[in-house]
Amino acid sequence: MKPEIIISNTRALAGAAAAARVARMAAQAVAERGRFTVALSGGSLVEMTAPGLLERSRSGEINWPAWQVFWADERCVPSASPDSNYAMAEALLFRHVPLPKNQIYALEEERGPEGAAKAYEAFLQRFFALAPGQAPRFDLILLGMGEDGHTASLFPGHPLLDETRRRVAPIIDSPKPPPERVTLTLPVINNARHIIFVTAGAGKAGVLKQVLGTSAQGTGLPARRVAPICGTLQWFIDADAAEQLGDTIHEHT
Repeated sequence: MKPEIIISNTRALAGAAAAARVARMAAQAVAERGRFTVALSGGSLVEMTAPGLLERSRSGEINWPAWQVFWADERCVPSASPDSNYAMAEALLFRHVPLPKNQIYALEEERGPEGAAKAYEAFLQRFFALAPGQAPRFDLILLGMGEDGHTASLFPGHPLLDETRRRVAPIIDSPKPPPERVTLTLPVINNARHIIFVTAGAGKAGVLKQVLGTSAQGTGLPARRVAPICGTLQWFIDADAAEQLGDTIHEHT
């Protein structure tokens, strides 16, 4: 199944379009299953989507108490650190909405990458009541993409790209600082009901062409290896990031 590509004229409009889709997916999940399980990434993802989510929150479109928030990846730093994905989401989103704090998973960074990954995996097993070897099925995983094609904390050429046993893996040698992190693995990401990428900027145009194109050049890129087993995949991007896509464009807003 080809991904759906939604291109907006500006970065702000791309974030707003993604937020609108997230709100609809959340409402559908709550209607069908009574809760919405979502995993967030860091980087520009929250910064781009938070304004639209807050707008929909003010209009009463989002049932925040039904949300359960997890992380596609997180840095092994204190939760108040400016490097923390949690801290960014707290500043831009969480503190402004009625989302219960006990429904936001907090990484146990004091355990170190290996211990934090094991604790997170154990929590997922309990929360989703997983059988041995079973992957959790998130309603939505929200991802960004770096200029090198990495996503979550899965980097080009890194052995974790081929991890199949662990649901959550530690990383101690991230090529981007901070070096110590935890990340969901590809089998978990690809088991989600929905996956949304949000990315913007001319600096992403070249790698985005490789990720979304058919050239063999991009086959090793982590973002290209995101392919839901039984779910949907959407990309929300701005015109600058889309400038090299050509006929790949599916929808324009």
